[in-house]
Amino acid sequence: MNILVVDDTQISREGIARYLEKLGYKAESHGNPFTALEALDNGRWDLVLTDLRMPSMDGLQLLHEIKARSPETAVILMTAYGTVETAVKAIREGALDYVIKPFHMDQLRLHVERLQELLKTRQELAALRKTIGPSTGYSGLVGNSAEMQKVFQQIDLFVNKPESVLITGETGTGKEMVARALHERSPRKNGPFVPLACGAVPRELAESELFGHEAGAFTGAGKRRHGCVELANGGALFLDDVDDLPLDIQPKLLRAIQEREFQRVGGEQLLKADLRIISSTKKDLEILANEGRFRQDLLYRLKVLAICLPPLRERKGDIILLAQHFLEMHARETSMAPKVLSVEAQQKLLSHGWPGNVRELRHAIAYAVAVSNGATISGDDFQLRFSSNPKEEKLFILNPGNREELDWRSLQPEIEKEVFFWALKKAQGDQGRAAEILKIPRTTFLYRLRQLSQASPESKTTEISQNFDNSLSKT
Repeated sequence: MNILVVDDTQISREGIARYLEKLGYKAESHGNPFTALEALDNGRWDLVLTDLRMPSMDGLQLLHEIKARSPETAVILMTAYGTVETAVKAIREGALDYVIKPFHMDQLRLHVERLQELLKTRQELAALRKTIGPSTGYSGLVGNSAEMQKVFQQIDLFVNKPESVLITGETGTGKEMVARALHERSPRKNGPFVPLACGAVPRELAESELFGHEAGAFTGAGKRRHGCVELANGGALFLDDVDDLPLDIQPKLLRAIQEREFQRVGGEQLLKADLRIISSTKKDLEILANEGRFRQDLLYRLKVLAICLPPLRERKGDIILLAQHFLEMHARETSMAPKVLSVEAQQKLLSHGWPGNVRELRHAIAYAVAVSNGATISGDDFQLRFSSNPKEEKLFILNPGNREELDWRSLQPEIEKEVFFWALKKAQGDQGRAAEILKIPRTTFLYRLRQLSQASPESKTTEISQNFDNSLSKT
């Protein structure tokens, strides 16, 4: 890093500059803020370390000048106890940090190393954005993980197909954004995109919301009203949380999809329904259908094509990228420079379980931006509702369906297969690395892998065996 030291006390500024040079940094000392600003205009400086109290221009004025000329240059103030309040004010106005005089040089070293980590993170994020291109290429969807790349591929595959699409995923994963991406990239993009939150519609008004009504169709229906199906004509209808759609309305929706026609409530005229249906669900519709709580025939019509959105905890590689995206969004909205996540803040985000998924992360970033002082967000600026202990995350979720009993002995190999497949996939076929990931000896891993492959050649172990064979050929 390149560092400017500004202090009207010669012994102080020269001593600090010599110490920084011994640490391997390029340091230049100035006793006058004006000559320091000249140096700033004529070169690239990552940090200005300035005294707060100086006769010609104080540190706060110098901070304003630096930020006006070079917003990316960080500023750390050196201050005595009596001026700490002013230093805190400076942080609110863009200073990175402050140190209280007299200070030990090791304390200064920690501040500088922290900034170096910050700059490294900025460079990595910039390189990542350059590599993957615009992060909002899919209607604001952000992700560089393998899981999200698969979602993007499915969107590209489905956009030109007229069939219905069912988007599954936990609350907060961004199902509506996927629906919008499907529509905006489709041949129907010039038509309307009409979302209907099925869970927010009162049961008695559900039919009217979907199909509209004629004047006088029921008490309070003073005039004709167009429903969502009619409003979406020529475009797409998005049924958000379709699992909440009342059972008695489902046959009418099924008919509208099958016959491409519908009637308003209280009407006799058959109207055409030229639209694409995109639905989302936070529940397993197969289970609901088996329990009689969702029509099986409607499920088949809605789930011609399917996209499964992974929860945020399964794509941890996207967490920092998403956080940076939300920070940049906030900066654009407020016309301010984007704040930066400290290393400890990033670690806190990565260790959290994110039960509320991307929506929870966005709210967490908004809160941290509001309460943080200065240009850097620390770990303490986050107020996460749930424990950040990753050990509390459930690795397996039992889904027994309608079964009344389970055979434990037959379940054990299935669980083992899932775990081995996950480890091999994570290790990219390297069986030695997969064994390390599972914390078992390599010989034990290979022995059990062969047993599982022989026991069930038609199941997922075929994939495991293929990965295993590929990894053997590599070694």
